[in-house]
Amino acid sequence: MEQIKNDMKSNEDILNEFGKKIIEGCIDPALGNLLSLRKKENPPILFKEYTELFKKLDDNDFKILKKYLAESLGGLTFNILRVFEENEQFKISYDNDGHQINLLEISEDLKAEPIIENGWIQRFSKELNNETT
Repeated sequence: MEQIKNDMKSNEDILNEFGKKIIEGCIDPALGNLLSLRKKENPPILFKEYTELFKKLDDNDFKILKKYLAESLGGLTFNILRVFEENEQFKISYDNDGHQINLLEISEDLKAEPIIENGWIQRFSKELNNETT
């Protein structure tokens, strides 16, 4: 008898994969942009006023700004995901080996996944968890 290969991902794996994509593709680039603006010697003219301001902040104030931006981005992500939760005509699905899986159905509260304690931002953000910046 042939052994059946089961490549189906668990719901937790699917949510973690989606969360990593959100953090790596949206949250971290925005945080990284803030961090790079503080360090650049010759920023683009468009960002010059921000760069000058960020360079004036002491390390503690800059950490507060970084935390504020992370929380704002988390709030934005929460509100975008809430659109999907509150409007069933919009769908977020994952193709798992030919099976469509609705992410709203496999999460208790998808919109909160990024911001809850030990949520996506805390677990997957390289920029937020980088203490050298």
